[in-house]
Amino acid sequence: MPYEIKIEDEFNGVKPKNYLKKRLDIPFNSLIKFLKEKRITLNGKKIKDDSTLKTGDIIKVWLDTIKLREEQYVPQERKNLHIDTIFEDQDLLVLNKPSNIIVQGSQDNQNSLSLHLAFLKHKNSDTTPFNYFHVHRIDKNTSGILVCAKNKTSLRDLNQAFRERNVIKKYLCLCEGSFTKTSGEIKVNLQRNPQDQREKVSVVNANKNKAEWVKQSHSNYKVLEEYQYNNTIFSLVEVEIKTGVMHQIRVHMKHIGHPIVGDTMYGKSVINRELEPILKRQFLHATSIEFEYKNQRHKFEAPLLDDLSICLSHMEKQE
Repeated sequence: MPYEIKIEDEFNGVKPKNYLKKRLDIPFNSLIKFLKEKRITLNGKKIKDDSTLKTGDIIKVWLDTIKLREEQYVPQERKNLHIDTIFEDQDLLVLNKPSNIIVQGSQDNQNSLSLHLAFLKHKNSDTTPFNYFHVHRIDKNTSGILVCAKNKTSLRDLNQAFRERNVIKKYLCLCEGSFTKTSGEIKVNLQRNPQDQREKVSVVNANKNKAEWVKQSHSNYKVLEEYQYNNTIFSLVEVEIKTGVMHQIRVHMKHIGHPIVGDTMYGKSVINRELEPILKRQFLHATSIEFEYKNQRHKFEAPLLDDLSICLSHMEKQE
């Protein structure tokens, strides 16, 4: 017999994955595997990426050895990861995440964002039964703005705003080469690759491929500056993402022939080696985010972190 979980009103609008990773005592990778195998269902059907929970929904779990986490609040391990706070009020926490901090990860990893969120909760003397939680994600080696919720209500409402794409997200990236067009739009289908491939995501013609994980993606870009280093031209580009597919900007920039520098998965190794003296990771930074919350429009900006600013300072700006 399966475990049966009835969704209560407080989780209305929450993504099933976000709910399950808090509710089920299993590693996140195992959760994804079980969802694909239909061993966890929502109202008798497979749980899709765009699914959201509604009050009264029934989740069934067909796993004999699984354990449900207790409903009561359990304080998390905490650690100060020295992340700059951009903004904070009673509902929201906006951070400027450095590179090498894992957003979607276990507390067993000493660079997990959840450790720092627990540190901030303790610092605030916040005794409410809710662990601060991120609303969206940024890749481990990408830095920049990250919005977190400080209570269940703000998490639910922000999840809804992000799900409805009523959010403007902008990034800065440094790309190889000089762009022919100083601005443009990229609309392509992206597919997750088999695990034995180096690149996790690639551009695909959806009409010729019936793979399950094929998503439409959309970015707008604008070239801000050109730089030169060792006789090689690089372009500083602002990208606004209209969709939020995994590795979207990195794959898009490669697709148009201007891969992000320092990107060991989608970039050019010869260029990365050339920049090693001044750049130790991919040059991708989430610079701003804008969204509506409690009938007010909020906009936050995150300045470039020192390692990326130092990289640019070693380059010659082109006129």
